[in-house]
Amino acid sequence: MDDEFDNLDSNTPNRKVSKTKGIGEFLLVIRDRWLLAVALALPFSLGYVYVKFQDTEFFQSSASFRLIPPPAVLNLQKVDRDTQVQGLVAKHTEGLNSQELRASVIQKISDNPESKSIMLAPYLRDGMPVGISATVSYSISVTPPSDGRPRFIISSTSRSPKGAMLIADIVQSEYEKIHKSRKSQQVESVRNLLENLLKQSMLKEQSLGDEMATYKKEKNLPFIEDEKKNSSVRKGQYSSEITNSKLGQIKIDSLLRQVLQIQARIGTRANSSKSSDIDNDIAVIKDFFEIDAIESFGNVPALRKTLYDLEKTRQRYEEGNPGYLERHPKMLENARSVQEVKNSLIAEVTASIEDLKDKRIQLIAQEREFQQAMGKVQQQSMQLSEIEEWLVNKGRELAVVRTSTDQIQRRLNEVRIEQALPSEQEEPLHKEQFAYLPGAPFTPNKANIRNTGLYIFFGLFVLIPVCLEFVDNRVKSPFDVEVFIGKDLIAGIPKISDVEEIQRPLIVGNDLDDGLTESFRSMYSKIQMNSLTDYPKSILITSAIPSEGKSLISANLAYSCANHGRKTILIDFDLRRPGLHKFCDLENKQGLVTLINEASSSPETIDSSIKSTAHKIHPNLYILPSGG
Repeated sequence: MDDEFDNLDSNTPNRKVSKTKGIGEFLLVIRDRWLLAVALALPFSLGYVYVKFQDTEFFQSSASFRLIPPPAVLNLQKVDRDTQVQGLVAKHTEGLNSQELRASVIQKISDNPESKSIMLAPYLRDGMPVGISATVSYSISVTPPSDGRPRFIISSTSRSPKGAMLIADIVQSEYEKIHKSRKSQQVESVRNLLENLLKQSMLKEQSLGDEMATYKKEKNLPFIEDEKKNSSVRKGQYSSEITNSKLGQIKIDSLLRQVLQIQARIGTRANSSKSSDIDNDIAVIKDFFEIDAIESFGNVPALRKTLYDLEKTRQRYEEGNPGYLERHPKMLENARSVQEVKNSLIAEVTASIEDLKDKRIQLIAQEREFQQAMGKVQQQSMQLSEIEEWLVNKGRELAVVRTSTDQIQRRLNEVRIEQALPSEQEEPLHKEQFAYLPGAPFTPNKANIRNTGLYIFFGLFVLIPVCLEFVDNRVKSPFDVEVFIGKDLIAGIPKISDVEEIQRPLIVGNDLDDGLTESFRSMYSKIQMNSLTDYPKSILITSAIPSEGKSLISANLAYSCANHGRKTILIDFDLRRPGLHKFCDLENKQGLVTLINEASSSPETIDSSIKSTAHKIHPNLYILPSGG
């Protein structure tokens, strides 16, 4: 018998034991435990949904502003436009999140009894006394700028739909008021500041003008340009006079050198009556006449005429017919006359030299005086330059003050016009969406809670069987046999709960169910194909614990073998709880135990004992009870 079992096992293809389960196997696991999974997952999911549905209901409403910058900003390059828009967004975001706005909203609701009752009604119904500030809840969000036009969304929450709408509406209207009031205050503040600056600038301008006028009066310089021109003229005159004095000195020095040279030449000659000497003296004397300063000095013109007449007379004496000689009385007289003219001329020249020296001294004194006057003029010019520099600096300062005054005046005029006629471009914040009345609470979100409950249910529905599969290591399915035991499953018997328990061993014998009968036939066929041992064959059916269906399987398999024409004997080896004899309505007085005892005591009677002990219950089928 053991050889037959070994042969059956050897012919069964070994399969590698796999610890990995595929999707199909997990689906089988879920199918086997679906009832338990539903029983556990459903309470959890329903409990979650119930608990979440008990949360306090809150309603949400919203309102929005649209920031539309002026065209001057929109027409900028993208980087510059984004910088300008970001500044506006930051300013309005800070304003919408400010405590000033929140306090204004709370005060607005508190001052209106109807609004106050709307906000407090849900809390009073629950017996929760709270203040208005605890009921006001809102948040600000900014959408990314689209073409430089961001959107400010005011999202409000409240326990009543009217309360949510009321908060969003009041926040929107109050911020608009605060923004306009703040802008008006800013314009008024700017106007006051500009007026003060203008007043200060005009006072400073007047002060600078008075200071310059006083300074000119102190310096006695009503027109500095005239003084500069006068000083320049005097400097030119003094410089010209100094130059003339120096030139006069140079001329006098030159004349003196010439005169002294001629005087020296005359002084070296002795008095002589010779014609040649007389002619030479006349020639030297004529050199004096070439000097303008001597030619017109004193009696020199008369002496020159006398000398000219004497020279003509002498020439006439010499050239007459007959001519006079040197020693002629008339020639001697003429020579004495020339000598007298010479002596007189020398005296006049000496006087002229002294006169030139006096003139030179006068020119030197005159030059010194003009130099002193030039120094005074230079000093006055330096003073004028300092005065002019001081006045120029003050003039520049005055020009700067006047320019600043003009700019302040222009800006003040613009502010006054802006205050009188506000421009739409200066109000880039516009209401876009007004607060609405919510139709349903946003929390608890029942749709999301239901979906989450379904997710929990399906998650637990899958996880519970899978987790139990990993915890429970019993063999409960064909998959367990093939995976954990590593053997091919010969056959699987479908559900037999529809058959009465007492009739279950007779399913094949009495043909109680076609499907079950066919499954046992399939088991027989599989054994036939996998076993290469010739008949007779023995098949052992056992289990690890009681009441696992050993009798049911063995009886129906025996019927299947008998129905296929094979002589079959069904032996009950369960000596503790024998049960095969019951479905055959046989007594268990004799059986396997009695045969074993008789075989040990009298082996020769074993064949007759077997025939008397084995009972035929079906064609080709015998049963041997346990007999114990």
